[in-house]
Amino acid sequence: MLSGQFPKVEEQRGGQVTIGFKPGPPEVLSSKDFGLQGYFFKTDDEKLIAQFRVDGFTLNRLAPYTSWDELYPLASELWKQYCGVATPQTVTRLALRYINHIPLPWPNGHFDEYLRAGPNVPPELPQTLAGFQSQVVIHNDKEDIFANVVQRYEASFEEQKSTVVLDIDAFKTVDLAPYDANIPIIFGQLRNFKNTVFFNYLTDEAVRRFE
Repeated sequence: MLSGQFPKVEEQRGGQVTIGFKPGPPEVLSSKDFGLQGYFFKTDDEKLIAQFRVDGFTLNRLAPYTSWDELYPLASELWKQYCGVATPQTVTRLALRYINHIPLPWPNGHFDEYLRAGPNVPPELPQTLAGFQSQVVIHNDKEDIFANVVQRYEASFEEQKSTVVLDIDAFKTVDLAPYDANIPIIFGQLRNFKNTVFFNYLTDEAVRRFE
C-alpha cells in the first residue's frame, strides 16, 4: 500500500525496565515488553517519514523542506490509510511542528540584531555566549490553540559557527471524529499561528539569513 513511495520500513517496539540503585551492581527490578508499537515508513532518501503508531499518526519532512501545499494533501491521504488500518475512534490532539535552524555570523554579535526575544545578560558580565535555551508556551485564546516555542543557541568555537534553533510546536487539544470537517480548519489556524510566531520572534535580518 505504501511501498511505492515509502520503500523502507522500520518496526517500532516499546518496553520498560525498572532498575534499583544500591551499593554494588545495579539490579533490574522489573521489565516489560510492550511489543510492536508501530511502523516508520521512509522514502529512499529518508527525508520523508510516515509514522503509523498505536497512539497516533505523524508525517515528518527533513531538509530540504518542501511546501505546505505539497505536504498537507499527502498527510491527509496517509491519514486516511492510517484510519483504514488502525480504526481510531477519536482525535485528541492536532499539531504542527517546525524546527528552524538559522545561521548567525561569527564571531557572536548582538542577539538583538536577530532575535526579538533573545537572551539578556547583565551588562557587567561578558556578552559572548557559548549557548542558551529558553521555552515559553503561548496561548491564543481567540482560537484556543497553543504554541510551545523553544529557542536554542548552538556555538562551535572550534569550527567558528553559530546557529539559533527556533522550534515551534503549534497544537490544539480536541475531541473529534477522525474525519471531522473541522480538522482541516484547525490545521489552517495552527499554520497561521505558527507563521505569526515565527515572524514575530525574528528580526528582518534573521529572516533574510534564514531564506
